[in-house]
Amino acid sequence: MRLRSFLSKQRDLSLRAKRYFWRDTGGSVALYVAATMLVMVASVGIGVDTARAFLLKSKLSQALDAAALAGGKVMMSSNRDSDIEMFFNANFPVGYMDATVDGPHIEEPTNSTSNTLTVSASATTKTIFGNLLGIDTVTVAASTEVTRALKALDVVLSIDMSGSMAGYDDDVRDAADNLVDILFDNKDDSPEITIDNDTYKLLHIGLVPWNAKVNIKGGDAGAKVESTTDTATNPATGKDTAISVLRYSDDGVGGKQHRVKLLGAPDANWKGCVYARYIDDADDNTNADLTLGYTGTWPGWQPITTIEGDVIRDSRGRRTYWNSTTGGSMNGVKWTDDEQVCDQAYWNDSIGNSIPKDLLNRYPNSYPATNGTPTKWIKAKPDFGKNQSPCTPCYSKGITRLQTSRTTIRTAIDGLRNPTGGTNITQGLFWAYQVLMPGLPFNDALTDEEVSTKFPRNRAIVLLTDGQNEGANGDAYKGVFGSGPPAGTNTSHGTLPAAGTYWSANQWNNLNNRLLKLAAQIKGPSAARIYVIQFRNTANTTLLQNVASGKDAPYFFNAADTDELKSAFKQIAADLSTLRLTQ
Repeated sequence: MRLRSFLSKQRDLSLRAKRYFWRDTGGSVALYVAATMLVMVASVGIGVDTARAFLLKSKLSQALDAAALAGGKVMMSSNRDSDIEMFFNANFPVGYMDATVDGPHIEEPTNSTSNTLTVSASATTKTIFGNLLGIDTVTVAASTEVTRALKALDVVLSIDMSGSMAGYDDDVRDAADNLVDILFDNKDDSPEITIDNDTYKLLHIGLVPWNAKVNIKGGDAGAKVESTTDTATNPATGKDTAISVLRYSDDGVGGKQHRVKLLGAPDANWKGCVYARYIDDADDNTNADLTLGYTGTWPGWQPITTIEGDVIRDSRGRRTYWNSTTGGSMNGVKWTDDEQVCDQAYWNDSIGNSIPKDLLNRYPNSYPATNGTPTKWIKAKPDFGKNQSPCTPCYSKGITRLQTSRTTIRTAIDGLRNPTGGTNITQGLFWAYQVLMPGLPFNDALTDEEVSTKFPRNRAIVLLTDGQNEGANGDAYKGVFGSGPPAGTNTSHGTLPAAGTYWSANQWNNLNNRLLKLAAQIKGPSAARIYVIQFRNTANTTLLQNVASGKDAPYFFNAADTDELKSAFKQIAADLSTLRLTQ
């Protein structure tokens, strides 16, 4: 019974189980849910891996941007690639998201003066859920292109062409040409901008070669001297002087004049050099060689004539004044048959050596004393004898004014050959300043009012020298500061007057301090940058660092050899450009 009852119950349970199985669909739902869950997990996994890939690419792009900008700032430097890798690694550290990085890859410019730099990289990392679909890794790639965008820029190259540069002029030309090519982006003309239907050139470059003097004429074959009916008092002599004008071949173009007023008419063989506007007077505030353009006291510049002070010449063109063969002498100094090699041959700091007035009347073009008293001669140094070259000639190549043609400025640079003569850094910087700034005498630069509301304009001077300030016969200061490098530190001419808040009145009046004062005016009120390259010389590093806008790169370079010289020019060119991300 119990067994029958048990079997009956088992049979009933079996029948109920069968009926339940055929009615219940719960098993298929579970299968569907399992399949759906697999898809959902894979989808969520793909989303997670995609988000990780976007995060990885964003980090990669940021690192490339930082690296490309760093490389662009030193685009022409040998450190470019190492700087790019350093900035990339700093912004994309090793092990980030367990990624394996391929790069950064640096795309070389098509030529040495290209204005673009492309940096790219890729990164691969393992997926978290992608392997459910057979995707084990994900790779992202990015690239950044940096373009050096020129600001509106006026820049003047002031190049030392004194005798000590002989043998290095080829390297100077190559380095300066490379700077020009970089700034022009290897194009023939300046980039332009059009605002309110007016088109402006954004790049102007000038050139001032110099030794002990600066040739303000030689860069313009069409320049000529014209007389005027105007007169003015020459501050150096106190005499009324007729005003002549050095008129350039494009004078009046665009309604602007480009001319230099001259105190007196130079002779027909005038080479193009002028004296500094300077009076040897510690209490005098009219020393206009430290100011820009014309002043009321100094209406112009006095030409350095071809043979100033020459009195008697023999058939060979040699000076025979008080010739030793006749036993003549002046102040105990016998003059030998010294060659007439340049201008203003006889000078010295000693004034007060009288000369008979009848002799002065016979030779009215004799050398005037620096104090303007026509009854005085300046005693010459006794060692100026035969076969010496006591005077620096006017350098044959002259100023090239601001212009926008790459060919023109490169032609001018390529003409810098045969360095000769002494070193007058002060005048080299002074005339670069004249060329750079708006207003007469050259009047090529746009004024701040013309451009300030339209686009920014920067101004800069690139000064290269291998020497120290020195005095020489017939230099721009008539040698009043003495002979040789001591002219830079001479303390026998009093002190310089104060000028604003950037200069004190107790600075010695010598060529070095005049250079510093002029540099302060350029960097201060004129707001121009000064880049200085000190080449193969360590004697005046502190002086030149203070002339520059900064004591280190990119404003100051002490280039020990030609490779460092070329590198300095490249780094300056890079700094004169700005960067922008274009992609």
